Amino acid sequence: MSDLLLEFYSEEIPARMQEPAAEHLKTSFSSELSEERLSFESVATYSTPRRLVIIIWGLAQSSNSFSEERRGPRVGAPPEAISGFANSVGVAESELYTKKVKKGEFHFYDLKHPGYSSEKLIKKIAVKVAHSFPWQKSMKWGEYSFRWVRPLKSIMCMLYHEGKDPRSIDLELNGIISSSYTYGHQIMSPEKFYPLGAKEYMKCLRDRRVILDYTERKNLIWASAKRLAEEQEAELIRDDSLLDEVAGLVEWPVILMGDIDEEFLTLPREILQVSMREHQKFFSVISADTGLLCKFVVVANLEARDGGKSVLEGNSRVLRSRLRDAKFFFNKDLIDIKNKKFEYLNQRLEFVTFHHRIGSQAHRVQEIRKISGRVAKLLSVNAKVCDQAVNLCKTDLTTNVVREFPELQGVVGRIYCKMEGEDEAIYNAVSDHYKPLTQNDQVPEEMVSIVVGIADRVFTLTSFWAINEKPSGSKDPFALRRSAIGLIRILLEKRLSIKLTDLIENDLKPEIAQDLCQFIAERLRIHLIEKGYSHDTLQACLNLSTFENPYAAFVQIEQLEKFRKTELFHKLIDAYRRPNNILHSEENKAKRKFESEPSTELFNSSEENNLMDKLVAVEHSVKASLAERDYVGSFGALADLNEVVEAFFENVTINSLTPEEKENRLYLCNKVRKIMHSVANFSELRVL
Repeated sequence: MSDLLLEFYSEEIPARMQEPAAEHLKTSFSSELSEERLSFESVATYSTPRRLVIIIWGLAQSSNSFSEERRGPRVGAPPEAISGFANSVGVAESELYTKKVKKGEFHFYDLKHPGYSSEKLIKKIAVKVAHSFPWQKSMKWGEYSFRWVRPLKSIMCMLYHEGKDPRSIDLELNGIISSSYTYGHQIMSPEKFYPLGAKEYMKCLRDRRVILDYTERKNLIWASAKRLAEEQEAELIRDDSLLDEVAGLVEWPVILMGDIDEEFLTLPREILQVSMREHQKFFSVISADTGLLCKFVVVANLEARDGGKSVLEGNSRVLRSRLRDAKFFFNKDLIDIKNKKFEYLNQRLEFVTFHHRIGSQAHRVQEIRKISGRVAKLLSVNAKVCDQAVNLCKTDLTTNVVREFPELQGVVGRIYCKMEGEDEAIYNAVSDHYKPLTQNDQVPEEMVSIVVGIADRVFTLTSFWAINEKPSGSKDPFALRRSAIGLIRILLEKRLSIKLTDLIENDLKPEIAQDLCQFIAERLRIHLIEKGYSHDTLQACLNLSTFENPYAAFVQIEQLEKFRKTELFHKLIDAYRRPNNILHSEENKAKRKFESEPSTELFNSSEENNLMDKLVAVEHSVKASLAERDYVGSFGALADLNEVVEAFFENVTINSLTPEEKENRLYLCNKVRKIMHSVANFSELRVL
């Protein structure tokens, strides 16, 4: 057994891409190893800003050999056919054997496939995986067509076997040939080193100031930052998304704490926190005595000779400049608000463009107000409160602070609304209607915020669809995919059953509205795949042409996923398969559908009557269950068809000599399929 080490060393990989890349490397490489029958004990992947690594522990020396039974011509076939088959498998005719199967007696041969060396297979797999890597964004460099997230600097691909010399596997990507060495920390230990084993590789990296494990870096950053705060009798504000990002920016985290200048402590905490977080990647620290945000934590990527003093001074200097600007513009806004009130600033929205073909921000607010009225009515929320929240939700776009610090939109509006004594629901909606901003962000909690958030996204989507500015390929300049995902997450996580037609039908032509609904359905499918739902379950439930209620579709998908794990599911599938298969075959032959209602007058067996009676009862039961969104009840009712369907096929011949009788029986099969498809398209499901 050997250990495989494969490292892609490159220029800095964006933090958000590192862990998904490591996970893809693990799943794709493992899948390829299994496909090639190359056994292994375990797989581990790691990521840092400069390297993507996979280690295969306990890799076999060669793939497993296997045999494949090849079937040749039928016994009694012309000699030339038998001879040709023997030649195709590389043996004499005397080595063939005969065997009876359902379709008759045939010639067979067991073709032996030998195992292949791990070196040969690893080279093939590594190149294949590297070329098919699904980076969100990638680039080419030099004269080659190979793409990677950032230019590769070196590749290390080694097989280590205890008691034997390491073996380098020759790879070539973009003109870079694999080697037996790698590098330590770019600044503190940039020299090459030649590890003699996978464990030694990890140890040598640590000795050279590189922590390979992403989770270990995260835990170290948080524990060290928390300890520093506690030593200063202060509290570190938890920020998981920032922690995730910072852990992807450093290979050797060094945690330092600095002070915020006293002149800035009077700034609202939100302005301080967002300014430090977005631009400097600082964690915020609150004084236990005063409750003020008074310190920051910065994560450096090296151990400075002066203990970090120069690092802190440089970061403090940059922070001081940003906060000085923030304070200046904040005070300027306060003067404007004191003289004119915050709501008065809405007049400036006429001069702020949302989109040159759609209109100004003032137009945007007026349209969102109309939509929020509909949404508030659907959700039984106070429409007047929602209207006032919408009226103020974009006002801060005209403020000096937001014009200088765009990332503070919503945050600044909340501060100013709160200062003016607006209701809590209103000033929370001004900031929270933007949520969720990121994949890990929470959706709004309060109903007014939810109404404004839905209305804002509906306007964004409908207005861009109306001017035919839709995402295409990887291009999405107006973040419409993010708007759709945000809308979907709010509806799903807050369990809101709203038809999309109730939101958009007044704003778009029918064909454009249908196209937008299909776009949202596709976003829902992708969102749920990322959440771990089965691809075929989604295919069975998401009918793009009739999709209209994201939450209802989610409930159906969720319940089908659970039902698939029960014994009744197999009865349902058995009841579905035979009628569907026969219909599919006959419809292909006849080039038409058999969609008429079956006539009971043409029945001449108890099995036909029993099936029809059962279908009528099940159809009624299914309709009642669907009305209550009790999909499990619907699935159970469909599974109850299994016995009568089985009896029908065992005792009734579909291909009757009488054409009318045959067609009527096909109509009966279609009724089974039609009732089944009223719940889900079960033909999409894979059944083991």
